[in-house]
Amino acid sequence: MKPISKNTDALRQQIMKSAVASFKIEGIKISADTASKALKKIEAKMAKSAR
Repeated sequence: MKPISKNTDALRQQIMKSAVASFKIEGIKISADTASKALKKIEAKMAKSAR
């Protein structure tokens, strides 16, 4: 797995904040931890499909 750069960390944080905000708009409250877990699952599926 490639090392995570500072820009990637900032991008991940922004994606998680956006996910939490999107769910909030729909009336669904999720924690940052839940958003992080979902993002990790998505990244794993994307990496698997890119092979």
